[in-house]
Amino acid sequence: MRNILQVFTDIAQNEGITITNLEKKIGASKGVLSRAISKGTDIQAKWLIALVDNYPLYSAEWILTGTGPMLQRDSAESISKETDPDVLREKLVNLQNQLDALEKANNALEDANESLKETKLILQKRISELETNSKR
Repeated sequence: MRNILQVFTDIAQNEGITITNLEKKIGASKGVLSRAISKGTDIQAKWLIALVDNYPLYSAEWILTGTGPMLQRDSAESISKETDPDVLREKLVNLQNQLDALEKANNALEDANESLKETKLILQKRISELETNSKR
């Protein structure tokens, strides 16, 4: 079985950068990858996702499985797709839909929070009444 950490080393070498620079590029704290590589420990899946996101010219299949070519076969086509207005428009629509869903969820949470605050006040008042009655 292939060590997934080797992917990070291979990409860093291919890019001519250090693991520390690769960590910066994917948003990982300094040492997250280098410690895992030196100790042979696991990493969080989010760093693989960040690697795929930040290095789109590398094949996601190769990153995840080690099979196929290291670089995308049609890198130029891949780049042109990323700048294609229709593709960008579709991404924007998807992001807007996600934003709308998050706003709805946030509003529902705010409503629930207000309801809980009201319940808390009612319970605090009732506790106070009970304490007052028990002292009599």
